[in-house]
Amino acid sequence: MITKKILGLLFFISGILLAVGLLAVEWLGAGKFQGIGPLQRIALIGTLAIFLVGLSLIPLGDRPA
Repeated sequence: MITKKILGLLFFISGILLAVGLLAVEWLGAGKFQGIGPLQRIALIGTLAIFLVGLSLIPLGDRPA
């Protein structure tokens, strides 16, 4: 059974990994823009939302998701 804590940890870790992946793509030089492009900014905001949802679920403990 998946609890809210486990689901929160999965979202938390996913948000971090997605943000690191987006920044790694920029670091490797993919894309036409110098710096972070507009779609990457939107994606980073999305990863921040995933991260924050995960962070808010962790304190809810062992209740079923």
